[in-house]
Formats: sequence, C-alpha cells, structure tokens
Amino acid sequence: MKHITRMLCIGLLALGFTACNNDDEKDIVNVNALVLNEGGWGGNNASITGLDTRTGKVDANWFDRANDGRPLGDVAQDMLKYGSKVYATVTFSNSLEVIDPKTGTSQRVDMGDRNPRHIAAEGGKLYITCYNPCSVVRVDTASLEIEATCQLGEFHPEGIAIAQGKAFVASSVTADNSTYDDKVYVVDLASFSNPQAITVGTNPGMVKKVSDSKILVAYAGNYSDIPAGSALVDVASLEVTQTYQEMAGAAVYNGMVYAYASTWVEVTPGDWQQTVGYLKYNPANGESTLLDFLSGIANPYGIDIDATNGDIYVSESISGANGDVHCYSQSGTLRFKAEAGIFPKKVVVL
Repeated sequence: MKHITRMLCIGLLALGFTACNNDDEKDIVNVNALVLNEGGWGGNNASITGLDTRTGKVDANWFDRANDGRPLGDVAQDMLKYGSKVYATVTFSNSLEVIDPKTGTSQRVDMGDRNPRHIAAEGGKLYITCYNPCSVVRVDTASLEIEATCQLGEFHPEGIAIAQGKAFVASSVTADNSTYDDKVYVVDLASFSNPQAITVGTNPGMVKKVSDSKILVAYAGNYSDIPAGSALVDVASLEVTQTYQEMAGAAVYNGMVYAYASTWVEVTPGDWQQTVGYLKYNPANGESTLLDFLSGIANPYGIDIDATNGDIYVSESISGANGDVHCYSQSGTLRFKAEAGIFPKKVVVL
C-alpha cells in the first residue's frame, strides 16, 4: 500500500498541484495559491510556499523542489500572476523568475545589476521598477527580453500601478537613505520617456490601482516629524487629493481599500512600542471602518484579497522564525492560519 501511495504522489507532483510527504495521503497539498516569502537580507533564503486555500495546508518546499533544490534567492520583493505565468522579482539576486504555476518550474531571467523591485503588467509586457539605475524597465513576456528603459530621478522607485496607458511609480529615497522624495512619476507607456513628476507626500512607497480613474499612493513620511499618509491621484487630470489615512500595506477589492497601519512610538528613551490598526476605506466618500477581527495579528507584513470571493489574507512576520498567513472571510470569520516562510509578504491566488 505504501508503494501505491508513493506512485500516486509522484504522478500528482508531475501535474504540479500537489506535494506528498512521508508517503501519507493526509499530507497531500493541492496548491491553488502561492505565498512569496521575502527572506532575510543577505541570507539567500527567500522562498515560495505552496498553499491550499481550501484546507490551509502548505507545501513549504514548493519552489525549491520543482527547481532541483535551487533557492529563490536574496530578498524577494514582488509577485504577480499574468496570463499563464507567475512572475517574481528577487532584488539582490537581480533576477526575474518566470514560474509555471502548474509545475512550479521556473525560468530565471538575469536582470544584470538592476536590483528589480515591483511589477505591473499590461499589453503582454511587464513593467518593473529598478534601483540601479533608478528606472522602470519594460520586459516582453514572450521573449523575456528587456525592450526599453525609462529613466527616473535620483530616488529609488518602489511601487507601480498602471491605468489608462500610464504607469504610476513611487519615488522614495536616495540610495544612502539620507533624502526623501515626495513624488510619483507618471510614465506614458506609448512613448516610455520624459516621465511627469507629481507631488503626493514624503517618501511614497506603495501604489495601488483603485479603479480605471483612481490610483492610491501611500507615503511613509520621514519617521520623525513628517507623518505618514496617503493620497488619491486622478488618472486623467493627475489631480492629487489627500486622504491622510496612514497605510503600510493595502489591497483593493470591489473598489474598497483594505489596509493596515503600523506606527512606532518612543514611549521612553530607547523604548519603542508598535501600534497596529486595520481598516476598510471607501475612496468614493472618504469613509473608513475598523476591521477589528484582524486586530489580533500583531506584526502584519502584507495584505492581499482573493478577487473571486473576497477572502482576506494577512501575512505576519515573526522575528527569528517562519511567519504565518491568516485567512479571513469578508464576514470576519477565520478560515485558517498557515505557516509560511521568513517574512511572508504576498499571497497570489492562482
């Protein structure tokens, strides 16, 4: 019977959706979502965890096993599903991973020394923000060649979102972390040159498409006397409207923004305490409500939503250990809590 089970597992692995451990049917994981784990800086321990969202079971070695033990690399930054592939950037390994979600096998694309960061996709192209030089590069998804580069300023670009043929790119901080920018670059995808800079707030990092007409930008301030906040950008007019809502991470579902804020306060010299809050924000009227059912998650590191059913995924970091992914329904019911890797930051439902 053990032999039969083993052969069944091998066959299922060939299809790419399952993992079998200890020759035991109860350990089969039907992977229908992926968790990107950032890993520790310089540790070469970024990873991708396979997740079964129906049961909460995980396959911790999903990527490594499918790629003959090759690690994902040093500091995974972003991941998205576009077409039939999943794309992931690994900043200090200077790589773009092109992953078959059915099998887990990946083609590693060398990005030179660009330090790729965040990804958006449109019209069969990937648009990737890069630190070196500060730019956005356009990658063709068929050839996987870098077709063009749009130079930005002297500040590191971070988040990117696309609407109405324009890429909106956050411009955050200089390489030595000494000076913060307050701009978002607007790149016309057709010309892919001469980007327009608009002022949003100090140290912008996260950029999300709310709708075809609105872009959300969150800025972190200077961690001292300039506060964090967020703003909405009108895609057509480029008019900026401040919301003043602090958001360290956010996801959009049905036009609503689900976000968390994380504030550190020095209560006594050298004694810092973190305050975390979760909210649901309506960009149409500026109203927000607290998501109290998430309040028990102390160290959020990412938030994502399943577009098909509205399930909310909050990734939580745990110092010195693997982090967790918490899955809640829209009604606030905990569906499951699953162990992921080091600094889990993004969940992509396949």
